[in-house]
Amino acid sequence: MKDLEVQEQPVPFMVFAHWLHEHTSKSRSNYTGACVLSTVGMDGYPNARNVSIKLLEYPYLIFGTPINSLKSIEIKASKKVALTFWWEESMRQIRIQGIASELDEETADFVFEKRNKGSQVVSLISEQGANLPSWEILQERYRVMFNELKDERIERPEHWKGFKVEPIRYEFMEFRKTRLHYRRVFHKKKDGWEMKMIQP
Repeated sequence: MKDLEVQEQPVPFMVFAHWLHEHTSKSRSNYTGACVLSTVGMDGYPNARNVSIKLLEYPYLIFGTPINSLKSIEIKASKKVALTFWWEESMRQIRIQGIASELDEETADFVFEKRNKGSQVVSLISEQGANLPSWEILQERYRVMFNELKDERIERPEHWKGFKVEPIRYEFMEFRKTRLHYRRVFHKKKDGWEMKMIQP
């Protein structure tokens, strides 16, 4: 991978995958795929929240979510999204702009299967982002459902799916103590990728 990174035209997806692998091996976090997903809000304002990338499948970055959530509604209205990663252990930041599309059923099943039992139960009982009349009632629903299903395999509910993001732009930045941060930008072209350096 080091040889790949010093080539005149490295493959940005592979650079990202290598950086993510390095981050995963160094980080103490349980959510090494965590990033900020930014969408175009229905009110025209940018909207951002944390999600976790669960799968890399060239050229896509994949995350799961309820298909009736606000982020899903916004993505359906405008498929243009951004992903921002900040990794303090390695002092690296990655910014990605791309086009999101809905997962197929098979991939959605795979991503849901990777969720822990508690997360799967929440996916069954919660309508993400909807008004909540009573926190206590939701807690009790969770307790009952978890106890009923703790030894059972949970099938993915129809409303839970996810998206794959195909990048059209990557920016890799390596922070330096001198503040001369090393920044590379890749733009997707018809015949491949164009790479340029930008100033810190």
